[in-house]
Amino acid sequence: MDREIRELEFEDIVPFKHHSGRTYDGARLQQLMDSIEHVGLIDPIIVRSADSGKYEIICGHNRAKAVKALGHGTIRAEIRYGISDKEALEMFYDSNLNRHSFSDWNYAQKFEAVKYIEDLIKKTSCQGKRNDLEKEKCIGTEDGTCVQTRHKSPENSRRSTVRDKMSKRLGISTATLSKYRRIIKLPNNLLQSIAQLLDEKRITFEAAYTISNMRNQDIIWLLEELTRHPDRIPDLKKLSGLPHRNDKKPSEIYSVSKKKVLAALVSPPSSGIITPVRRRRS
Repeated sequence: MDREIRELEFEDIVPFKHHSGRTYDGARLQQLMDSIEHVGLIDPIIVRSADSGKYEIICGHNRAKAVKALGHGTIRAEIRYGISDKEALEMFYDSNLNRHSFSDWNYAQKFEAVKYIEDLIKKTSCQGKRNDLEKEKCIGTEDGTCVQTRHKSPENSRRSTVRDKMSKRLGISTATLSKYRRIIKLPNNLLQSIAQLLDEKRITFEAAYTISNMRNQDIIWLLEELTRHPDRIPDLKKLSGLPHRNDKKPSEIYSVSKKKVLAALVSPPSSGIITPVRRRRS
């Protein structure tokens, strides 16, 4: 892989196309700026050549922002030539997962990271050589069940392996990961809306997971109602009572379901503190 290190003008640098745009702000940005000002930029940012003579940042968006905020017109960059989109995406996620905690990202980034890591681990698992014929027949089944005999492998099914590897790579529990994997199965337009609501702190992660188990039409009604009434919040108990996406029910239920969806949005309490009512002792 051809590469070189040199100073690049900021006007010639563009962000990575898969970057959500969220970078350090406030105290975290200032801390990075202070570090760079005192000891310099230890690691150059990594870029690749883009259209119109520009360079696309693969790794180092926060460092670039900090150096620019310090008033510098250029930044030291390692230019990688001949990098494919797939290779750039792998470098982007590997760098971010190594440098930052999963919790540092916004939800759009988290969802994309879960998708990417799942796809990467599954592909790696499929490409691994199988010396045992029985294991070879299990390839392609999510739960590790043998295609021919329908018996599960005695140890570490493929599903468990993927889940455990993802959990370790992302630094989250398998229970939390399972919820992320359910949420990212939503159509992209719904997933983006859910991510925005989460980042705006209008819904909790638990509410997002519950919503992801609803039918798509019900989710659309819910999102439309939240748009019309930004002061409303979902009631988790009422959401849980809505039809599940796997329920086999006739389409006529939608008219009833819509009423339940609207009823699942309530006004937030006037105070975040709920005062318990104490009973008098007789």
